[in-house]
Amino acid sequence: MKSELILESFLQKQRFSRILPYITGEVLDFGGNKGELAKYIDNKYFCVNYDYTILKGRTFDTIVSLAVLEHIPLDNVNNVIKMFYEHLNKGGKVIITTPTPLCKPILEFLANLRILDKENIMEHKKYYRYIDLYKLFKKNNFNIKLYKKFQFGLNQLAIFEKWITIKNGKRNI
Repeated sequence: MKSELILESFLQKQRFSRILPYITGEVLDFGGNKGELAKYIDNKYFCVNYDYTILKGRTFDTIVSLAVLEHIPLDNVNNVIKMFYEHLNKGGKVIITTPTPLCKPILEFLANLRILDKENIMEHKKYYRYIDLYKLFKKNNFNIKLYKKFQFGLNQLAIFEKWITIKNGKRNI
């Protein structure tokens, strides 16, 4: 096993351990690579990377996107969040993790030492702050339900659900 894969596998398992308590129902793993998360999921699980045909006519209770958002070109991020909304069931949620801006120099240093995959790290388009995530998802009709940092503030977990409006005293999604 290449040395950079050992640390990346460790970090992936750390992300999994943070998000598993929040996963419910049918799961879409957006950008889930080879579907490594599947072995931890008891319900229906779907993984999508670049081929979105599996999404046609399908909705999910939980959409997971771990260490993916920072790789999406900035002019396409909004479209991805809209797609999450379209494929999310009522009461469903989006669970994301991303490295924080504090992590950027550390990741780049480790990549230069070949401890992490340099190509992967250099693909990062943006290191999101809390306010960036909040505004991006709010603009696309999501409420933030949970936000916390982990790994000494180098990574962050955020959970969003569809915006709930109140009309005539009734809650609508």
